[in-house]
Amino acid sequence: MSDNYLQINPNEFAMQVIATSHADTNLSNSALIKKNLTLYLEAYYLIDDFNHLEVSNLEQMKQQQISDLFDKMLSGRFNV
Repeated sequence: MSDNYLQINPNEFAMQVIATSHADTNLSNSALIKKNLTLYLEAYYLIDDFNHLEVSNLEQMKQQQISDLFDKMLSGRFNV
Protein backbone atom coordinates (compact mmCIF):
# COMPACT_ATOMS: atom_id res chain seq x y z
CA MET A 1 0.00 0.00 0.00
CA SER A 2 1.38 3.39 -0.94
CA ASP A 3 1.47 6.26 1.48
CA ASN A 4 -0.71 8.73 -0.40
CA TYR A 5 -1.65 11.87 1.41
CA LEU A 6 -3.12 15.19 0.47
CA GLN A 7 -0.65 17.92 -0.45
CA ILE A 8 -1.90 21.40 -1.22
CA ASN A 9 0.37 23.89 -2.93
CA PRO A 10 0.57 26.76 -0.42
CA ASN A 11 1.35 29.40 -3.05
CA GLU A 12 -1.54 28.42 -5.32
CA PHE A 13 -3.94 28.25 -2.40
CA ALA A 14 -2.88 31.64 -1.04
CA MET A 15 -3.17 33.23 -4.48
CA GLN A 16 -6.72 31.83 -4.81
CA VAL A 17 -7.63 33.29 -1.42
CA ILE A 18 -6.52 36.72 -2.58
CA ALA A 19 -8.20 36.35 -5.98
CA THR A 20 -11.54 35.47 -4.40
CA SER A 21 -11.47 38.03 -1.60
CA HIS A 22 -13.64 41.08 -2.03
CA ALA A 23 -11.78 44.36 -2.20
CA ASP A 24 -13.07 47.12 0.03
CA THR A 25 -13.34 50.20 -2.18
CA ASN A 26 -12.94 52.45 0.86
CA LEU A 27 -9.39 51.23 1.51
CA SER A 28 -6.34 53.12 0.35
CA ASN A 29 -3.88 51.33 -1.92
CA SER A 30 -1.52 50.84 1.00
CA ALA A 31 -4.24 49.38 3.22
CA LEU A 32 -5.44 47.10 0.42
CA ILE A 33 -1.90 45.83 -0.17
CA LYS A 34 -1.46 45.17 3.56
CA LYS A 35 -4.79 43.33 3.68
CA ASN A 36 -3.88 41.16 0.69
CA LEU A 37 -0.43 40.45 2.05
CA THR A 38 -1.92 39.43 5.38
CA LEU A 39 -4.44 37.15 3.63
CA TYR A 40 -1.68 35.62 1.52
CA LEU A 41 0.62 34.93 4.47
CA GLU A 42 -2.14 33.53 6.67
CA ALA A 43 -3.37 31.22 3.89
CA TYR A 44 0.15 30.15 2.91
CA TYR A 45 1.24 29.22 6.42
CA LEU A 46 -2.08 27.58 7.26
CA ILE A 47 -1.71 25.22 4.29
CA ASP A 48 1.99 24.69 4.97
CA ASP A 49 1.14 23.65 8.54
CA PHE A 50 -1.60 21.37 7.22
CA ASN A 51 0.82 19.68 4.80
CA HIS A 52 3.35 19.05 7.59
CA LEU A 53 0.66 17.78 9.93
CA GLU A 54 -0.64 15.43 7.23
CA VAL A 55 2.81 13.92 6.66
CA SER A 56 3.76 13.60 10.33
CA ASN A 57 0.45 12.11 11.46
CA LEU A 58 -0.15 9.76 8.54
CA GLU A 59 1.49 6.71 10.09
CA GLN A 60 0.07 7.43 13.53
CA MET A 61 -3.44 7.68 12.08
CA LYS A 62 -3.04 4.33 10.36
CA GLN A 63 -1.92 2.67 13.58
CA GLN A 64 -4.84 4.20 15.47
CA GLN A 65 -7.30 2.98 12.84
CA ILE A 66 -5.87 -0.53 13.04
CA SER A 67 -6.08 -0.45 16.81
CA ASP A 68 -9.71 0.72 16.67
CA LEU A 69 -10.56 -2.07 14.23
CA PHE A 70 -9.05 -4.73 16.51
CA ASP A 71 -10.89 -3.26 19.49
CA LYS A 72 -14.20 -3.46 17.60
CA MET A 73 -13.49 -7.00 16.47
CA LEU A 74 -12.58 -8.15 19.98
CA SER A 75 -15.54 -6.46 21.64
CA GLY A 76 -17.88 -7.98 19.06
CA ARG A 77 -16.34 -11.41 19.54
CA PHE A 78 -16.82 -11.39 23.32
CA ASN A 79 -20.27 -9.74 23.31
CA VAL A 80 -21.92 -12.55 21.33
